[in-house]
Amino acid sequence: MSLRGLRETIRPTLEGPRSRAIRPRRFPFLLYQRLARMYRRPALLTTLLTMGLYSLPMFRPVEYPWPPEQDFLLLILASAVLGIWLIPEIGSRLSGVEPRPEALILRAPFFALRVSYRRIRNTRPTVFRELFPRIPYRHRRWVEPFYNHAVLVIETTGYPLPSSWIRWLFGPYVCLPQGNGFVCLVSDWMALSRLIDYYREAAREAPPQRSE
Repeated sequence: MSLRGLRETIRPTLEGPRSRAIRPRRFPFLLYQRLARMYRRPALLTTLLTMGLYSLPMFRPVEYPWPPEQDFLLLILASAVLGIWLIPEIGSRLSGVEPRPEALILRAPFFALRVSYRRIRNTRPTVFRELFPRIPYRHRRWVEPFYNHAVLVIETTGYPLPSSWIRWLFGPYVCLPQGNGFVCLVSDWMALSRLIDYYREAAREAPPQRSE
C-alpha cells in the first residue's frame, strides 16, 4: 500500500456528536528513549564500580595509587555519572508530543512548545531516512535503529521560535530539514495523526473569539 493510501485509511471519522470528548494523550519521542537506554548500562556499571572501590577499604586493607584522603573523588565520579544518565532518563519520560484541545504541545525535559492548530498546514507520514538520508557518524549508533521507521510530519506555516532554538532544545531530528514543520518519531504515529486531525477540525469549527 502506498503512503497516500495508508494516509487515507487512518483519516479519522468526525461524524457523530461533537460533545464526545477525546482524552489528550502524550506520545513519547523514541529518540529520547533510545538515548536513555544507551546511557543506562554504562552509567549503572560505572557507578557500581566506583562505589565498590570506595567501600572496599572498609572491609580489607587496600592501597590505591592515590592518597586515602582523595577517596571522596570516587563519590563525586559516581554522582556525575548518575547525573549524565538521569538527564536522558528523565527526559525520555517527560518529553513527547501531546495533542490537546487548545494546542499541540511538544515537550522537552525542561521546556514545552505550544503550536496552534491554525498554524498547521498538513500532516503526512513518511520514512525517517527520506527526511534525513545523511546521519553524522557520531549519531549513527543512536539513530540507526530508526532509519526505516515511519514518522509523522507536521507541516506548519512557521515556527513559534527560531528553528535553531528548537533544534537546541529538542535535538536535531525534530524540525524538518527543508521547510517549516516538525518530525514526530513516535511508536503510534497513526493515533497521533488521528488526534491532530480531530483537534484541527474542532479548531476550524470553533467560533472566533471576541476581542475585548
